[in-house]
Amino acid sequence: MSKLSTQIQSGDEAQEKILRGVKAVANVVGSTMGYRGNLVLLETQGGLPKPTKDGWEVAESIFLQDNLEALACESAKEAARKTVENAGDATTATMVLLDAFLSSSINAIKDGESQITVASKIEESKKLILEHLDKISTPITPELIYHVAKTSANGDEFIAKIVSDAYEKAGNNGSVGHTLSNNDDTFVDFVDGTLVERGYSDERFSNVMSNLTVLFEEEPLILISDINFQTVRQIAPFLDYAAQHKKELLIISDMDYKVESVILENKVKHGYRFAVVKPPAIGKKRTEYLSDLAIVCNTQCIDALSGTDFVGRAEQFLGQCKTILSTKDNTIVTKHDDLDPTPIQAKINELKDLLKETENKVAIQNIEDRIAKLSGMTAIVKVGGITPSEVEERVARVDDAIKAVRSAKEEGVVAGGGMALHNCYEVLGDKLDEVSKMSVLAPLFRILSNADVVETPELSYPYGYDVKSFQKVNMIEQGIVDATKCIKNAVENAISTSNTLSRCANAITLNR
Repeated sequence: MSKLSTQIQSGDEAQEKILRGVKAVANVVGSTMGYRGNLVLLETQGGLPKPTKDGWEVAESIFLQDNLEALACESAKEAARKTVENAGDATTATMVLLDAFLSSSINAIKDGESQITVASKIEESKKLILEHLDKISTPITPELIYHVAKTSANGDEFIAKIVSDAYEKAGNNGSVGHTLSNNDDTFVDFVDGTLVERGYSDERFSNVMSNLTVLFEEEPLILISDINFQTVRQIAPFLDYAAQHKKELLIISDMDYKVESVILENKVKHGYRFAVVKPPAIGKKRTEYLSDLAIVCNTQCIDALSGTDFVGRAEQFLGQCKTILSTKDNTIVTKHDDLDPTPIQAKINELKDLLKETENKVAIQNIEDRIAKLSGMTAIVKVGGITPSEVEERVARVDDAIKAVRSAKEEGVVAGGGMALHNCYEVLGDKLDEVSKMSVLAPLFRILSNADVVETPELSYPYGYDVKSFQKVNMIEQGIVDATKCIKNAVENAISTSNTLSRCANAITLNR
């Protein structure tokens, strides 16, 4: 029987291959950047061509042949994945920044600087960059919502209008999600439900196979947990209760993959109507959100003080709602008709009082978001289309647009077209970190390059270069903006991955 052998690559050879792997994916993804970015032609199943400007879709399609280059490519994709999961957009910016930071870092190391010194300087610059982005960020307006959505949807004005209409209907204290339409039309619907910004963990939980959704319509049970279920024994009492009472059950919790596999096996093999959704957000924000959701579902959230043995106590932690609709992107929980509104209103009043005492804009947005979800004002974009491929692409654009606007509502917007990071160059002007100073200019240079602009015009924030009209304009007034949260995430994830890869002097890959 043949065994896999390993290949060790070291020094300059390893670094060059790592850089080539990152550059290979960054060059292709970067070619889509900006208004005049190029389309990339993807081969789909069956060999049919698919033109797209979606940077994340392009990145996911790239797999390199050389083992070490492939590892670097996957690291770049993981950085972009973290950006899109946390902020909803700016995957292309993440790739372009990563390529710039890594290239400059490796050059600095070749010139004699130590890897640790280079990484340390970049980390110091990162703090200044993030602080400056917060400083120049401006609150989003209804008009800018349309422009953020349009930018994220690759210039699709129809989707931008649909998404901005959804946010207008939801109001200041509303949430926006999306699901598939039951016809060819794309439109906005309004439901009295709470939006969970995460979808099912595995499409095999779907019980509506025509559109791969989880739909529970018979007053389903809901289990909400802020702990990680490590054993089947912990979760078994809840599964048994739902099975005995012939009830649908949605579990919102982190859990070991073996535990989830058992739940999935019960669904697939035995027909039990179970589904799992991982909780949104992290840390304190997650705890607060799950606690609020438990109030909406007339139950209590399992936390560290709830113990680990739930035998005989399952009913205590099982809430109920009217319906549940879950897609791969988000979940909508509709309140039960008999729900007593008193506890919900009490929590809303408590949060409104807290809002009056809060000055931090991120904390204010978080509180307003909690009030929105408790209020149950949710606008749903129902996405339709004529062909499956059209629907798939439209869903992706709607999802990107909604997430980008959501991020913009959280932390505001900055001038787009690479100008926010261009302005950070000036902040870093008196610093010794040349790697960061040059790298933050990469998005602007890439956008101009894609538009065949040879000479970089003299620009001063918020004035930038509109590659659509080939004119110098006030980017914010023109509606050319990026969500601050998206750009900050792109910077953080690009720097984190770059610093890791630049310190990899050795690599071990499998000879296949």
